[in-house]
Amino acid sequence: MSSRAPVNFRAFLVAAIAVTAAVFCVYLYMFSRAAGIAVGCSLIVALACVFVLFAVRVKRGKTKLRVAIGSAIALIFSVCAFAVGVTTVDERSASERYDGYYTVTGRVCAVDTRSGDYKVELETLAFDGKRVSGNMTLSIRASENNIADMLHCGDALTFFARVHQQKLFSDGYVNGYSYRTDIRFSANVGSDGVRVASGKPSLSERFSAYLRALYVENMGEKYGNLAYSMLTGDKHALYAGTTEAYSAVGLGHILAVSGLHVGFMIALLSFLLSRVDKRVALPIISAAIIGYNAIADFSPSVVRASIMAVVSGATLLFGGRKDLLSSVLCAYSAILAVKPLYLFDVGFLLSFGAISGIAMFAPQIKRALVKRNAPNKTADAIGAATAVSVGILPSETCFFGKIHLLATVANVLLLPFVSIVFIATFCLTPIAAIPHCGKILVVCKYLFEALDYAAIGLASIPYTVVPLKTSVAVFAAYPIMFCASEFFMIERGKRVVTLYSVAACAAVFAVAAL
Repeated sequence: MSSRAPVNFRAFLVAAIAVTAAVFCVYLYMFSRAAGIAVGCSLIVALACVFVLFAVRVKRGKTKLRVAIGSAIALIFSVCAFAVGVTTVDERSASERYDGYYTVTGRVCAVDTRSGDYKVELETLAFDGKRVSGNMTLSIRASENNIADMLHCGDALTFFARVHQQKLFSDGYVNGYSYRTDIRFSANVGSDGVRVASGKPSLSERFSAYLRALYVENMGEKYGNLAYSMLTGDKHALYAGTTEAYSAVGLGHILAVSGLHVGFMIALLSFLLSRVDKRVALPIISAAIIGYNAIADFSPSVVRASIMAVVSGATLLFGGRKDLLSSVLCAYSAILAVKPLYLFDVGFLLSFGAISGIAMFAPQIKRALVKRNAPNKTADAIGAATAVSVGILPSETCFFGKIHLLATVANVLLLPFVSIVFIATFCLTPIAAIPHCGKILVVCKYLFEALDYAAIGLASIPYTVVPLKTSVAVFAAYPIMFCASEFFMIERGKRVVTLYSVAACAAVFAVAAL
């Protein structure tokens, strides 16, 4: 390829850069509304001018249509991201005035039993009889007659307590967890101070409760909750030691619904529908993916994987070529256009860091191993696991302050078995739901038991987790990764650009450390 060749142009690469810029305009808006609006409007005007310019050039036959399409997508997504972000900031700022003692009423939508005290998530809140937006995390201190043991989704609680505001933006940081979950308040109250009125759970809550009860009844408390967590991402009933062990060896993602789970489900459905026409199979798989998103409460990682799967399926259906980078950037841009502040949520960053690492480095690592006579499947597994570890490293060190040294080894060794466990549970659950057939889940219990022993055994190895805390400047490493990947296609300038990127990243670190 010529040294003058472009840097692998993708329409969604332009859109991703533009949307990211729009999100940072929203971030600036949190500091100064005037500055945020000025910079945001300037960005949108510039993108509009670029689109008009390319549209004219396309009409005259001087530019390819894909360039104009890329600029149009960038403009539309950026306008959406900026408008939604500014509206969200204003709406949250207006509600951030409740900080004091109130008589609170709310509906139970989740119960966390992982600690000695109970944590209950409440929705449909009212303070002193006045309806307020957002959800609340309520910690209920245990007492002799602990009402928390009897709480169910749908129950209505009333109590008097000090309400603490969970601000969206504080000390220069965006509370990504509060934004994603819409938890805006927290409170602490004794069990004796809570009045409970029985309520009716929603259809999805009844389904979730039934599914969990089915697993616990036939697999026991520990492995039943583990199976429920793996399929739904709900970790409220998991033992603290379980989550710690899986996280220590880099397997925490199997307990939070992620793209891995969507991949398992798509692989299974594709196998079952292999003899069905693609025009029929794609809508069926898409409908199943949408349903799974609803069960997983539209987790960012599941939405990301779902968008990528639909894009890839549509590409194959219409005879196009699958392009992982375009699928990743499409999902990234589309999600931020609707939920712009997800850019500051650790779950979102981990999900896209992992898939970006795979896109940039997995093929290269695989080829290097195959050249050294490694089996193809082994090279594929090691390449993907290593690439994921590299991709999520900035988020791990910034948000959690640690590195999981055995993550690559654990994923290479255990992910094939995890896929067996997931598919077995997914396939046997409908059979177990038939009256008197629940005992078939005993098979899954033994599978989960083996997986659990393996994860705990690896977690017990010394130096599994190494502390390493970095600042947000570590995310400047992503441009370096891109320059070092195959997607940067100017061969003669690749080494120089990579070195300049490393120098720029080091400078950012130095400034951040001052």
